[in-house]
Amino acid sequence: MTYVNGAAGEQTGTVPPAITAPVSGLTETATMNKERFQEIKQRLIEPFDPEEIKWRVTATSTIQTKHGPQKRGQLIAYADQRAYTDRLNSVFGEWGWTRDYDVQVAQNFERRTASDKSQSAVAAKVVVVSRVTIHGLGAHTGVGEEWADDENAATRAEAQAFKRACACFGLGRYLYDLDKTWVDLDQSNRPAYTPSLPEWALPASHRPQQRAPAPAPKTSSTGNGAPRNGLVRDEALAVIATLGDKVGFSLSQSTLQKYGGTTDLKRLGYAKLTLVMDKLTDLSRGIERLVAGRAALGDASYSVLCREMNLASDSIDDIPDRDTLRVLVERVEEQARSKAPTAATSPASGRIAEARGRLLQAARKHADRTRKRLADVIEQASVGTLTLEGLKDLTDANLPEVEAATARLQ
Repeated sequence: MTYVNGAAGEQTGTVPPAITAPVSGLTETATMNKERFQEIKQRLIEPFDPEEIKWRVTATSTIQTKHGPQKRGQLIAYADQRAYTDRLNSVFGEWGWTRDYDVQVAQNFERRTASDKSQSAVAAKVVVVSRVTIHGLGAHTGVGEEWADDENAATRAEAQAFKRACACFGLGRYLYDLDKTWVDLDQSNRPAYTPSLPEWALPASHRPQQRAPAPAPKTSSTGNGAPRNGLVRDEALAVIATLGDKVGFSLSQSTLQKYGGTTDLKRLGYAKLTLVMDKLTDLSRGIERLVAGRAALGDASYSVLCREMNLASDSIDDIPDRDTLRVLVERVEEQARSKAPTAATSPASGRIAEARGRLLQAARKHADRTRKRLADVIEQASVGTLTLEGLKDLTDANLPEVEAATARLQ
Protein backbone atom coordinates (compact mmCIF):
# COMPACT_ATOMS: atom_id res chain seq x y z
CA MET A 1 0.00 0.00 0.00
CA THR A 2 1.29 3.48 -0.87
CA TYR A 3 -0.26 6.58 0.65
CA VAL A 4 0.48 10.16 -0.28
CA ASN A 5 0.39 12.35 2.81
CA GLY A 6 -0.66 9.32 4.81
CA ALA A 7 -4.02 8.90 3.06
CA ALA A 8 -5.29 7.25 -0.13
CA GLY A 9 -6.13 9.69 -2.87
CA GLU A 10 -5.74 10.53 -6.53
CA GLN A 11 -2.68 12.33 -7.84
CA THR A 12 -3.36 15.77 -9.25
CA GLY A 13 -1.37 17.33 -12.01
CA THR A 14 0.44 19.56 -9.56
CA VAL A 15 4.02 18.57 -8.85
CA PRO A 16 5.66 20.11 -5.79
CA PRO A 17 9.06 21.72 -6.11
CA ALA A 18 11.74 19.07 -5.63
CA ILE A 19 13.71 19.19 -2.43
CA THR A 20 17.03 17.59 -3.15
CA ALA A 21 18.81 17.51 0.16
CA PRO A 22 19.05 14.77 2.73
CA VAL A 23 18.10 15.03 6.35
CA SER A 24 20.36 13.92 9.18
CA GLY A 25 22.46 10.92 8.41
CA LEU A 26 22.83 11.73 4.69
CA THR A 27 25.12 14.27 3.09
CA GLU A 28 24.02 17.65 1.86
CA THR A 29 23.51 17.90 -1.91
CA ALA A 30 24.73 20.65 -4.14
CA THR A 31 21.22 21.64 -5.30
CA MET A 32 20.15 22.90 -1.88
CA ASN A 33 21.78 25.74 -0.03
CA LYS A 34 23.01 25.21 3.47
CA GLU A 35 20.43 27.52 5.04
CA ARG A 36 17.50 25.58 3.56
CA PHE A 37 19.02 22.29 4.62
CA GLN A 38 19.44 23.48 8.22
CA GLU A 39 15.90 24.88 8.22
CA ILE A 40 14.44 21.50 7.23
CA LYS A 41 16.56 19.68 9.77
CA GLN A 42 15.57 22.02 12.61
CA ARG A 43 11.87 21.83 11.74
CA LEU A 44 12.00 18.03 11.82
CA ILE A 45 13.76 17.73 15.18
CA GLU A 46 11.68 20.48 16.81
CA PRO A 47 9.66 18.92 19.71
CA PHE A 48 5.91 18.57 19.30
CA ASP A 49 3.45 20.94 20.93
CA PRO A 50 2.88 19.77 24.55
CA GLU A 51 -0.82 19.35 23.71
CA GLU A 52 0.20 16.57 21.29
CA ILE A 53 2.04 14.58 23.98
CA LYS A 54 0.20 11.72 25.67
CA TRP A 55 1.25 9.41 28.49
CA ARG A 56 0.92 5.62 28.66
CA VAL A 57 1.12 3.48 31.81
CA THR A 58 3.64 0.69 31.16
CA ALA A 59 4.06 -0.75 34.67
CA THR A 60 2.38 -0.49 38.07
CA SER A 61 3.33 -1.01 41.70
CA THR A 62 1.81 -0.37 45.12
CA ILE A 63 3.58 1.50 47.93
CA GLN A 64 2.59 2.02 51.54
CA THR A 65 1.92 5.61 52.63
CA LYS A 66 0.64 7.14 55.86
CA HIS A 67 -2.80 7.16 54.23
CA GLY A 68 -2.62 3.50 53.25
CA PRO A 69 -1.59 1.68 50.06
CA GLN A 70 -1.15 3.85 46.98
CA LYS A 71 -0.96 2.51 43.45
CA ARG A 72 1.68 4.08 41.21
CA GLY A 73 2.34 3.76 37.51
CA GLN A 74 5.37 4.13 35.29
CA LEU A 75 4.62 6.47 32.37
CA ILE A 76 6.22 6.96 28.99
CA ALA A 77 5.50 9.88 26.68
CA TYR A 78 4.37 9.45 23.08
CA ALA A 79 2.67 11.37 20.29
CA ASP A 80 -0.15 10.18 18.04
CA GLN A 81 0.84 9.41 14.46
CA ARG A 82 -1.36 12.33 13.33
CA ALA A 83 1.19 14.66 14.93
CA TYR A 84 3.91 13.09 12.77
CA THR A 85 1.74 13.39 9.67
CA ASP A 86 0.94 17.05 10.37
CA ARG A 87 4.62 17.88 10.83
CA LEU A 88 5.63 16.22 7.56
CA ASN A 89 2.81 18.05 5.79
CA SER A 90 3.87 21.41 7.23
CA VAL A 91 7.53 20.92 6.23
CA PHE A 92 7.22 19.22 2.83
CA GLY A 93 3.62 19.81 1.79
CA GLU A 94 0.88 17.25 1.30
CA TRP A 95 2.49 15.91 -1.88
CA GLY A 96 6.10 16.02 -0.80
CA TRP A 97 6.25 12.65 0.92
CA THR A 98 4.73 9.17 0.83
CA ARG A 99 4.60 6.08 3.00
CA ASP A 100 4.26 2.38 2.17
CA TYR A 101 3.21 -0.54 4.36
CA ASP A 102 4.04 -4.22 4.20
CA VAL A 103 1.75 -6.23 6.53
CA GLN A 104 2.49 -9.82 7.51
CA VAL A 105 1.25 -12.28 10.14
CA ALA A 106 4.01 -14.21 11.89
CA GLN A 107 2.97 -17.52 13.45
CA ASN A 108 4.14 -19.83 16.25
CA PHE A 109 5.10 -17.37 18.99
CA GLU A 110 4.94 -18.82 22.51
CA ARG A 111 3.11 -16.47 24.87
CA ARG A 112 2.01 -16.71 28.50
CA THR A 113 -1.76 -16.60 28.88
CA ALA A 114 -3.35 -13.57 30.51
CA SER A 115 -5.46 -15.64 32.93
CA ASP A 116 -2.66 -17.91 34.14
CA LYS A 117 0.94 -16.71 33.79
CA SER A 118 2.24 -20.21 34.49
CA GLN A 119 0.61 -21.45 31.29
CA SER A 120 1.70 -20.64 27.77
CA ALA A 121 0.04 -20.81 24.38
CA VAL A 122 1.06 -20.49 20.74
CA ALA A 123 0.05 -17.12 19.30
CA ALA A 124 0.57 -15.00 16.19
CA LYS A 125 1.83 -11.47 15.66
CA VAL A 126 0.91 -8.82 13.15
CA VAL A 127 4.15 -7.35 11.80
CA VAL A 128 4.12 -4.13 9.79
CA VAL A 129 7.05 -2.58 7.92
CA SER A 130 6.55 1.09 7.09
CA ARG A 131 8.66 2.92 4.53
CA VAL A 132 8.57 6.73 4.64
CA THR A 133 9.91 8.47 1.54
CA ILE A 134 10.56 12.20 1.37
CA HIS A 135 10.89 13.26 -2.26
CA GLY A 136 14.44 14.35 -2.97
CA LEU A 137 15.71 13.38 0.47
CA GLY A 138 15.51 9.62 0.65
CA ALA A 139 13.61 6.96 2.59
CA HIS A 140 13.69 5.18 5.95
CA THR A 141 11.84 2.13 7.24
CA GLY A 142 10.47 1.15 10.63
CA VAL A 143 8.96 -2.05 12.04
CA GLY A 144 5.94 -2.38 14.32
CA GLU A 145 4.35 -5.47 15.85
CA GLU A 146 1.34 -6.41 17.98
CA TRP A 147 -0.24 -9.66 19.14
CA ALA A 148 -2.83 -10.81 16.62
CA ASP A 149 -5.53 -11.39 19.28
CA ASP A 150 -5.76 -7.60 19.76
CA GLU A 151 -8.67 -6.36 17.65
CA ASN A 152 -6.66 -3.20 16.85
CA ALA A 153 -3.41 -5.06 16.19
CA ALA A 154 -2.98 -3.86 12.61
CA THR A 155 -3.69 -0.22 13.52
CA ARG A 156 -1.28 -0.26 16.47
CA ALA A 157 1.49 -1.99 14.53
CA GLU A 158 1.04 0.40 11.60
CA ALA A 159 1.35 3.48 13.85
CA GLN A 160 4.37 2.02 15.61
CA ALA A 161 6.17 1.26 12.34
CA PHE A 162 5.35 4.67 10.84
CA LYS A 163 6.64 6.61 13.86
CA ARG A 164 9.83 4.55 14.01
CA ALA A 165 10.51 5.32 10.36
CA CYS A 166 9.93 9.03 11.02
CA ALA A 167 12.35 8.91 13.97
CA CYS A 168 15.12 7.95 11.53
CA PHE A 169 14.70 11.41 9.99
CA GLY A 170 14.87 12.97 13.47
CA LEU A 171 11.13 13.55 13.80
CA GLY A 172 9.98 12.62 17.32
CA ARG A 173 13.39 11.14 18.12
CA TYR A 174 13.65 13.22 21.30
CA LEU A 175 10.79 11.23 22.88
CA TYR A 176 13.18 8.27 23.26
CA ASP A 177 15.39 10.42 25.51
CA LEU A 178 12.62 11.23 27.99
CA ASP A 179 13.02 9.25 31.19
CA LYS A 180 10.20 7.06 32.45
CA THR A 181 8.25 8.75 35.23
CA TRP A 182 6.41 7.25 38.22
CA VAL A 183 3.17 8.98 39.31
CA ASP A 184 0.18 8.14 41.51
CA LEU A 185 -2.74 6.43 39.76
CA ASP A 186 -6.44 6.93 40.40
CA GLN A 187 -9.02 4.18 40.89
CA SER A 188 -9.23 3.65 37.12
CA ASN A 189 -5.44 3.20 36.84
CA ARG A 190 -5.11 6.57 35.12
CA PRO A 191 -2.39 9.08 36.08
CA ALA A 192 -3.50 11.35 38.90
CA TYR A 193 -1.71 14.25 37.17
CA THR A 194 0.14 14.92 33.94
CA PRO A 195 3.95 15.04 34.31
CA SER A 196 5.75 18.17 33.19
CA LEU A 197 8.09 18.02 30.23
CA PRO A 198 11.65 19.29 30.68
CA GLU A 199 12.46 22.56 28.96
CA TRP A 200 14.59 20.89 26.29
CA ALA A 201 11.56 18.78 25.23
CA LEU A 202 9.41 21.85 24.49
CA PRO A 203 9.17 23.71 21.17
CA ALA A 204 10.86 27.10 21.11
CA SER A 205 7.48 28.89 21.33
CA HIS A 206 6.73 27.20 24.69
CA ARG A 207 10.07 27.76 26.37
CA PRO A 208 10.62 30.52 28.93
CA GLN A 209 12.13 33.69 27.51
CA GLN A 210 15.85 33.12 27.11
CA ARG A 211 18.02 35.03 29.53
CA ALA A 212 21.43 36.47 28.83
CA PRO A 213 24.12 33.81 29.25
CA ALA A 214 25.63 33.78 32.73
CA PRO A 215 29.39 33.48 33.28
CA ALA A 216 28.84 30.22 35.15
CA PRO A 217 25.96 27.70 35.44
CA LYS A 218 23.42 28.29 38.17
CA THR A 219 23.40 26.07 41.20
CA SER A 220 20.50 24.46 43.02
CA SER A 221 18.82 26.04 46.04
CA THR A 222 20.27 23.31 48.23
CA GLY A 223 23.67 24.93 47.83
CA ASN A 224 25.44 21.77 46.77
CA GLY A 225 26.72 23.32 43.55
CA ALA A 226 24.94 20.82 41.25
CA PRO A 227 23.43 22.36 38.08
CA ARG A 228 19.76 21.57 37.59
CA ASN A 229 17.27 21.56 34.74
CA GLY A 230 18.04 25.18 33.86
CA LEU A 231 20.98 23.96 31.86
CA VAL A 232 20.56 22.86 28.30
CA ARG A 233 21.92 19.46 27.36
CA ASP A 234 25.16 20.76 25.84
CA GLU A 235 25.96 22.74 28.98
CA ALA A 236 25.24 19.67 31.12
CA LEU A 237 27.65 17.61 29.03
CA ALA A 238 30.33 20.29 29.38
CA VAL A 239 29.91 20.39 33.18
CA ILE A 240 30.12 16.60 33.40
CA ALA A 241 33.29 16.59 31.30
CA THR A 242 34.89 19.15 33.63
CA LEU A 243 33.85 17.23 36.75
CA GLY A 244 35.09 13.99 35.18
CA ASP A 245 38.56 15.48 34.69
CA LYS A 246 38.53 16.68 38.29
CA VAL A 247 37.59 13.37 39.94
CA GLY A 248 39.72 11.20 37.66
CA PHE A 249 39.07 8.53 35.07
CA SER A 250 38.10 5.56 37.27
CA LEU A 251 35.70 7.51 39.50
CA SER A 252 33.99 9.23 36.57
CA GLN A 253 33.55 5.96 34.65
CA SER A 254 32.20 4.05 37.66
CA THR A 255 29.75 6.89 38.40
CA LEU A 256 28.49 6.95 34.82
CA GLN A 257 28.01 3.19 34.81
CA LYS A 258 26.29 3.06 38.21
CA TYR A 259 23.91 6.01 37.85
CA GLY A 260 23.59 6.30 34.08
CA GLY A 261 23.77 2.64 33.09
CA THR A 262 26.39 3.41 30.44
CA THR A 263 29.69 5.23 30.02
CA ASP A 264 28.51 6.80 26.76
CA LEU A 265 27.18 10.26 27.63
CA LYS A 266 25.35 10.57 24.32
CA ARG A 267 22.99 7.76 25.33
CA LEU A 268 21.86 9.41 28.57
CA GLY A 269 18.60 11.31 28.92
CA TYR A 270 18.61 14.70 30.60
CA ALA A 271 17.34 13.39 33.95
CA LYS A 272 20.18 10.87 34.18
CA LEU A 273 22.69 13.52 33.12
CA THR A 274 21.48 15.65 36.03
CA LEU A 275 21.80 12.72 38.44
CA VAL A 276 25.33 11.98 37.22
CA MET A 277 26.21 15.67 37.67
CA ASP A 278 25.00 15.58 41.26
CA LYS A 279 27.09 12.50 42.04
CA LEU A 280 30.22 13.83 40.33
CA THR A 281 29.83 17.17 42.14
CA ASP A 282 29.70 15.31 45.46
CA LEU A 283 32.79 13.29 44.49
CA SER A 284 34.64 16.48 43.55
CA ARG A 285 34.25 17.70 47.13
CA GLY A 286 35.83 14.49 48.35
CA ILE A 287 38.71 15.00 45.91
CA GLU A 288 39.19 18.54 47.24
CA ARG A 289 39.44 17.19 50.78
CA LEU A 290 41.86 14.52 49.59
CA VAL A 291 44.12 17.06 47.86
CA ALA A 292 44.17 19.29 50.95
CA GLY A 293 44.85 16.31 53.22
CA ARG A 294 47.65 15.07 50.97
CA ALA A 295 49.28 18.50 51.08
CA ALA A 296 49.22 18.42 54.89
CA LEU A 297 50.38 14.79 55.09
CA GLY A 298 53.14 14.92 52.47
CA ASP A 299 53.55 13.00 49.20
CA ALA A 300 55.78 10.28 50.66
CA SER A 301 53.33 9.37 53.44
CA TYR A 302 50.43 9.57 51.02
CA SER A 303 52.09 7.12 48.61
CA VAL A 304 52.68 4.66 51.45
CA LEU A 305 49.01 4.91 52.41
CA CYS A 306 47.93 4.22 48.81
CA ARG A 307 50.11 1.10 48.72
CA GLU A 308 48.60 -0.08 52.01
CA MET A 309 45.15 0.21 50.42
CA ASN A 310 46.34 -1.79 47.36
CA LEU A 311 45.73 1.07 44.93
CA ALA A 312 47.46 0.83 41.56
CA SER A 313 49.23 4.15 42.17
CA ASP A 314 48.86 7.38 44.11
CA SER A 315 47.15 9.02 41.11
CA ILE A 316 43.56 10.21 41.44
CA ASP A 317 42.79 8.30 38.22
CA ASP A 318 43.36 5.01 40.06
CA ILE A 319 40.75 5.55 42.79
CA PRO A 320 38.17 2.96 41.65
CA ASP A 321 34.96 4.00 43.41
CA ARG A 322 33.22 6.21 45.96
CA ASP A 323 33.75 3.85 48.92
CA THR A 324 37.51 3.70 48.30
CA LEU A 325 37.63 7.50 48.08
CA ARG A 326 35.77 7.86 51.37
CA VAL A 327 38.12 5.49 53.22
CA LEU A 328 41.17 7.15 51.67
CA VAL A 329 40.03 10.65 52.66
CA GLU A 330 39.32 9.53 56.22
CA ARG A 331 42.73 7.89 56.62
CA VAL A 332 44.60 10.81 55.03
CA GLU A 333 42.89 13.37 57.25
CA GLU A 334 43.38 11.20 60.34
CA GLN A 335 47.11 10.81 59.70
CA ALA A 336 47.43 14.51 58.84
CA ARG A 337 45.84 15.45 62.16
CA SER A 338 48.11 13.12 64.12
CA LYS A 339 51.14 14.50 62.29
CA ALA A 340 50.24 18.16 62.83
CA PRO A 341 51.32 19.83 66.12
CA THR A 342 48.47 20.27 68.59
CA ALA A 343 47.54 23.42 70.45
CA ALA A 344 49.26 22.06 73.57
CA THR A 345 52.61 21.67 71.82
CA SER A 346 52.24 24.82 69.75
CA PRO A 347 50.03 27.28 71.59
CA ALA A 348 50.88 30.18 69.28
CA SER A 349 50.42 28.29 66.00
CA GLY A 350 50.85 30.61 63.05
CA ARG A 351 49.76 28.12 60.36
CA ILE A 352 46.20 27.76 61.53
CA ALA A 353 45.90 31.49 62.15
CA GLU A 354 46.96 32.23 58.56
CA ALA A 355 44.67 29.56 57.15
CA ARG A 356 41.78 30.85 59.25
CA GLY A 357 42.40 34.37 57.97
CA ARG A 358 42.41 33.22 54.35
CA LEU A 359 39.17 31.33 54.90
CA LEU A 360 37.45 34.33 56.49
CA GLN A 361 38.61 36.62 53.69
CA ALA A 362 37.35 34.26 50.98
CA ALA A 363 34.08 33.67 52.86
CA ARG A 364 33.39 37.40 53.24
CA LYS A 365 33.90 37.98 49.50
CA HIS A 366 31.57 35.11 48.70
CA ALA A 367 28.97 36.35 51.20
CA ASP A 368 29.05 39.85 49.70
CA ARG A 369 28.69 38.46 46.20
CA THR A 370 25.84 36.03 46.98
CA ARG A 371 24.25 38.04 49.83
CA LYS A 372 24.38 35.06 52.14
CA ARG A 373 25.21 35.03 55.84
CA LEU A 374 28.91 34.59 56.59
CA ALA A 375 28.16 31.68 58.93
CA ASP A 376 26.16 29.91 56.21
CA VAL A 377 28.94 30.39 53.65
CA ILE A 378 31.56 28.86 55.97
CA GLU A 379 29.35 25.92 56.90
CA GLN A 380 28.49 25.25 53.26
CA ALA A 381 32.10 25.53 52.06
CA SER A 382 33.31 23.11 54.74
CA VAL A 383 30.46 20.64 54.11
CA GLY A 384 29.30 21.14 57.69
CA THR A 385 32.67 20.43 59.38
CA LEU A 386 33.37 24.07 60.38
CA THR A 387 31.33 26.84 61.94
CA LEU A 388 31.95 30.57 62.29
CA GLU A 389 31.74 30.31 66.07
CA GLY A 390 34.24 27.46 66.22
CA LEU A 391 36.95 29.03 64.06
CA LYS A 392 38.66 30.54 67.11
CA ASP A 393 39.14 27.10 68.66
CA LEU A 394 40.82 25.48 65.65
CA THR A 395 44.32 24.01 65.81
CA ASP A 396 46.79 22.85 63.18
CA ALA A 397 44.99 19.51 63.20
CA ASN A 398 42.13 21.28 61.41
CA LEU A 399 44.32 22.62 58.62
CA PRO A 400 43.02 20.14 55.96
CA GLU A 401 39.38 21.14 56.55
CA VAL A 402 40.17 24.87 56.55
CA GLU A 403 42.28 24.69 53.38
CA ALA A 404 39.71 22.56 51.59
CA ALA A 405 36.92 25.01 52.47
CA THR A 406 39.04 27.94 51.24
CA ALA A 407 39.76 26.12 48.00
CA ARG A 408 36.05 25.60 47.38
CA LEU A 409 35.31 29.28 47.87
CA GLN A 410 38.12 30.29 45.51
